[in-house]
Amino acid sequence: MTEKEVKILMAKYLKGTITVKEEKLLEKFDASLILENEKSVFKGDAHKKQLSQKMLSRIKNQQHKKSVRPWLRIAASVAIVINIGALVYYTLASDDKNPQTMSYIVKSTDWGKRMDFILADGTEVKLNSGSTISFPESFEGNTREVKLVGEAFFNVAKNTKKPFIIKSGNLSTTVLGTSFNINAYPTSDNISVTVATGKVQIGAKSTTVLLHPNEQGVFHKKSDSISKKEVNSDDLINWKKGILKFDDIGIKDALTVIEKWYGVTFTFKDDQRLDCHITASFDSATLSNVLESISYVKKGLSFEYLEDNDILIKGKCIDKN
Repeated sequence: MTEKEVKILMAKYLKGTITVKEEKLLEKFDASLILENEKSVFKGDAHKKQLSQKMLSRIKNQQHKKSVRPWLRIAASVAIVINIGALVYYTLASDDKNPQTMSYIVKSTDWGKRMDFILADGTEVKLNSGSTISFPESFEGNTREVKLVGEAFFNVAKNTKKPFIIKSGNLSTTVLGTSFNINAYPTSDNISVTVATGKVQIGAKSTTVLLHPNEQGVFHKKSDSISKKEVNSDDLINWKKGILKFDDIGIKDALTVIEKWYGVTFTFKDDQRLDCHITASFDSATLSNVLESISYVKKGLSFEYLEDNDILIKGKCIDKN
């Protein structure tokens, strides 16, 4: 798409007149191209913040509307913020008011895709689907700082003189060298940090919490508070190993995870009964294998493939007492 076409679609999105087809086109537009054409797309910092606020406001409003395709609308909106508004989101979320002069790299993943790469300091990153990370080409100064929207697993190269800091909205995660997972999707009410090895410090405003292996810190966005609990880190970061696991969760929640995992959209009727739970584990399984397994276990459900990665859910699913 050309610059002009992108700006037209962004204007339609903000006005609420964009079609599903146009939304999908906008989702595919790479964030790096926005960065390359920043001066043409944005009029200045004030314009960036204004667009960001409008986008985030529209997402919140859309989440309360009913539709036979609610997950598609939310996923598309989030993807737009991640891919189109990544730079705007970072500007709004960061407390650093000094202009950045160093060259930054932005990497994004579509829903259903994941990415592995290594930063300049040797830190290993695995980026989950529907996520964006921004980092400098080289780490200058006394810290190593990156910004994350979505989910990623970090294996941080040890450097006691230069802390590694991840900014996720209002939450900062600081480490010297360790491995941990951050889940910071914009539509979630919480941001969670799960430690696999070493120690991690998370902080928001005046509150800081130290996390050890198999501990999870949760930042509650609405209250600006942080809680901590013991967890099994292996179970919570199975995604990086290609393992999709459900532990007695509602079928609707499971289908939402599957949508993000494989980059598809499920369609169902508002009055369709989907009141059952599922427990299952899939290791690097194809989408067809996952759906066949669900249909086998939940006899009342079947799936029909439509166009544009859209899948129709047929039948009903009710747990027996």
